[in-house]
Amino acid sequence: MSGIAPIAGISSVSGLSGTGSIAGTTPIGGSSSVDGTAAGTQAPGDSFLNSLSDAFGQLNGQLTSTDTALADFASGGSADLHTVMLQMEEASISLKAATTVRDKLLDAYTEIMRTQL
Repeated sequence: MSGIAPIAGISSVSGLSGTGSIAGTTPIGGSSSVDGTAAGTQAPGDSFLNSLSDAFGQLNGQLTSTDTALADFASGGSADLHTVMLQMEEASISLKAATTVRDKLLDAYTEIMRTQL
């Protein structure tokens, strides 16, 4: 190993230790703790619940707008059949996906509850 020469301009690596950080860098996401949570942020479970709540809120909004477009079409309003049918199909697919996610969550919950410690 005596034939390996150091890289030109680098005499030593400084700023590194077992628990320190590399000089001139900042932690990802502004977090200084090892577990990935920054001060004042929510727990990972809360983030999942918020995401799930947002997704179901968007689904509700999509179903409501589809219902409004269908009522507008039925009353002879400005909505055309093509647009209403597309909105109805998108809402149907979204509802089926949400039902599948719900079923998978319930299956996971029951499996966890059956697990013996």
